[in-house]
Amino acid sequence: MAPSIKVPIPNGQLNIAFKGDTPKISGLAESSPLYGIMKIGYSFEQLILGDGAIMEGLDTYELVAALNEHAEDKNRKLKMEMSLPAESTIVLQSGAHGLYIEDKFGKALLTRIAYDSPLRKELRVGMAVDAIELEDGYKVTGYSAEEFNEILDSSDNDAQRTLILRDPNSELSSRQCILPMYKKIDLPMGTTDEVGLRLTGEISKIASVKAGGPLAGTARPGFVIEMLKHPDGHEFRGLSGTQMTETIDGTSGADGRVVILKNPETNKLPSMATTKIMLPTNGTLEEMGISVKGSVATISDVADGSAYKGLMSNGFLVSTCGWGDGTEFQGLSDVELDEVIRDSSGLEGRYMVLENQNGVSPSIVNVELQPGKLGAVFKGAPPQLTRMTDESPLNGVVEIGMTVDTLKLSNGKTYYCMDTLEFTNALKAHGDDPSREIRFIKQSEVELTPEPDGQNQEYRPTADELTVELPTGKLSITFKGTEPPAIVSTVKDTSPLLGQVPSGMGVDVVIVNDREHMELNAADLAELLKATSTVPGRIMKLRDPDNKNEFSKIPDEVEIPLPSGKLGCTFSGKLPVAKSFKEGSPIASLIPPGMFVDMLKLADGYCVSGFGTRELVGLLGQFSKQEGRTLVLKNIKTERPSPKEETFPDEKQISLSTGKLGVSFKGSKQARISRLHEDSVLLGTVHVGMYLDTLTIPGGSCFSGMTAKEAARVLVDTKNVDGRLMVLKSPENKTLATRNIDNDDASIGGSSQDMSDNFSRRVG
Repeated sequence: MAPSIKVPIPNGQLNIAFKGDTPKISGLAESSPLYGIMKIGYSFEQLILGDGAIMEGLDTYELVAALNEHAEDKNRKLKMEMSLPAESTIVLQSGAHGLYIEDKFGKALLTRIAYDSPLRKELRVGMAVDAIELEDGYKVTGYSAEEFNEILDSSDNDAQRTLILRDPNSELSSRQCILPMYKKIDLPMGTTDEVGLRLTGEISKIASVKAGGPLAGTARPGFVIEMLKHPDGHEFRGLSGTQMTETIDGTSGADGRVVILKNPETNKLPSMATTKIMLPTNGTLEEMGISVKGSVATISDVADGSAYKGLMSNGFLVSTCGWGDGTEFQGLSDVELDEVIRDSSGLEGRYMVLENQNGVSPSIVNVELQPGKLGAVFKGAPPQLTRMTDESPLNGVVEIGMTVDTLKLSNGKTYYCMDTLEFTNALKAHGDDPSREIRFIKQSEVELTPEPDGQNQEYRPTADELTVELPTGKLSITFKGTEPPAIVSTVKDTSPLLGQVPSGMGVDVVIVNDREHMELNAADLAELLKATSTVPGRIMKLRDPDNKNEFSKIPDEVEIPLPSGKLGCTFSGKLPVAKSFKEGSPIASLIPPGMFVDMLKLADGYCVSGFGTRELVGLLGQFSKQEGRTLVLKNIKTERPSPKEETFPDEKQISLSTGKLGVSFKGSKQARISRLHEDSVLLGTVHVGMYLDTLTIPGGSCFSGMTAKEAARVLVDTKNVDGRLMVLKSPENKTLATRNIDNDDASIGGSSQDMSDNFSRRVG
């Protein structure tokens, strides 16, 4: 429960803006007498007047009306829950900002604001940093605190940094980096290492920018270098990460280089790597140290002393040559190009445009790895490269789709014919090996290397189905398979199940404490067996993996009935998932692993969906005494959660006991339930939001169409009367009874008052 604050408020205007059915502060003027005390996001709880009267359950309209009505009350007080706003947006000026952002509970939270920061009165500690947008249009969402801090530090001179913060309990943005469409930056003198750039990809992509380097805060990871312009007029367009690195390093002494950066998501990129080389006014190719050959002139050599060494490579095709007046030649042979360059000596603006013809990828690539992570994702048997990070040593070297043929370690040991699990386990086990080598192949062009002894026989099961009771402790069995089902790979000689579990069988179901775990791949299964190694009575069911249709599946949706009382279950996660069960839990065997709680239904027709874990736990507690509760579960891998929605029963009749009810109403035209107090006898029986249609008092009185104040007055004045009957209706029900209330009805007792005041009342 959020803390609250109660402050005296002076008479006169407060200059505070509220919004919402439950009023929340949406704005405070600096001229407000409560500026710096109240904060955006605080939620209204009570307005306490000088005479001791308490007004609560008001909506925004009613609160503003009450504040205005009692503006001259010098002794009034305002009680607010110190809740966080749904969202805050702030523009940071250049220089120090005084914000401390740290990773807490898996989110980047604002944990402290410096005492001298001008933002102290605008921002709230505890909010989650959701996004940062810089002056050039660069925007990131869903980043870690460390990454957000690095971006803020590197953009210290940016006077238009926009920080977007959200309530940490709300749904935060997913991880995303949005780059400007286009950016032109000056490249300082130096190599890629000296300017702090690391480039990868088939078209040069910035993988990382060194923090504190000359390009920090200017160049961004994810940008593609479309072109490098040399101060002498040379242009390098569409080069690969390796080629652009060589070009930048080869021109490191040039002052005045310019780089054109583009967002690869929003721009068409060059389909061919080209280099435009400006030639001197005078001179032949031979004098420039350039040799060409072929029916279409192709660079065959660049002499060591040539000014063009490092600007072009052997194999580059000369597609065009020309000079400043617009004359241009295309497709010349080696003899024709040599003649044109010789004859044009003395003309200004001569140039050649080269195309990189070395882009045909090889069928075999050998990669020597340094210690550390590979930053790549593989799938299948044999392992096929499906994805890699920008920082992966494979980026720009190995094509997506290539297959792992062999893995060789520094001690000479070589792995052959692996599946993905065997390959990744071997990589992890030898992560510190200083010279691991992977051989990648295009399997459509090159065959896998067989094991030296040729013994690559695969075991086939001799039984279609097998059930085994698992002992506690270590099983000494290895499994393989990145997709369900996990396949038994090896049963070691030390395994207590040796001779009982044959290799090659697929794991269908593992039963632990009456819960059936299905659709397990090798990694999921290994984690489950390890976590439950001390649990006796585990059962594992295996099947022939060829009988795929017979394997158990997690259902897309299932409904489970709940008994009244405590469930003995702990839920966790953004979507509520049953994490653990107490011994004797009545629902432990009913909730399949891999499913989340999507909806709660009650026997009276009340239904709620679209909740998080905290809301679900609160609802289960609120309705714990109710019979006929039902949970709707959905498959977490295949199904989407239902939208946030609340459905009420069309009508409910409630027989009221005598005494205190603990319920609040609001509504100036039609009373509706606005709150149920913690000690309410109606908790779990009625629902907030339902309209009070009729109230029948023994003795013949029947009231309908009452306002909140009228309903509260009638209920208070009849609290000692047994047998009262209250009829509630859904907000969607259009058949509410017509107004019928007699202010002088004898069954109410006491004198009547003006019952048209527009504020809500609590029924004591």
